[in-house]
Amino acid sequence: MSGKAKRELIAIGSLSVEGFMLPDGSYKMSATGAAQAVEKDESNARKFLRSKGAKSLMGEDYTPGKKIPN
Repeated sequence: MSGKAKRELIAIGSLSVEGFMLPDGSYKMSATGAAQAVEKDESNARKFLRSKGAKSLMGEDYTPGKKIPN
């Protein structure tokens, strides 16, 4: 595989959403794609990512776009 991300359809349960497969085989999707997958407006996803609830789920040092350790 080349050193670039490749656009792919990602299966999440019974949903298929557009995302990107990275050279290491992991997948990423945008806040817009995530919001569309649950039929919500993109602004809802962005508000959630800035919320205290999201930070408590992902750890206090989480910031959108930062890689979350496995």
